[in-house]
Amino acid sequence: MSTKRPLVDLMALTSEQATPMPEAAQRMAPQQAARSTPTPAPTAVPKPPPVVTTANLEALAFKVPPAFRRRFRQRAVAADLKLNELLFASLDAWEQQQGLKK
Repeated sequence: MSTKRPLVDLMALTSEQATPMPEAAQRMAPQQAARSTPTPAPTAVPKPPPVVTTANLEALAFKVPPAFRRRFRQRAVAADLKLNELLFASLDAWEQQQGLKK
């Protein structure tokens, strides 16, 4: 008596029926032909050095309010940065503001 489970309809699980999470920032591929003028890059976040070696990075975990997390992630996406790159740039800017950066 072999009772097989009914097959799952995978077509019913496609992205057409899925909705994105409201807090997720969606990236759209830039379309060069559609733009008449290039959009200026945000100037509030300085670009860190292009190469961030990941071989010797350590985990850093702390809790922040949901609004801060959302804002931090949105700023990283807008500047085309990884989260750790934005964190590095933020610390550099803070040290420079406090006069600690040599």
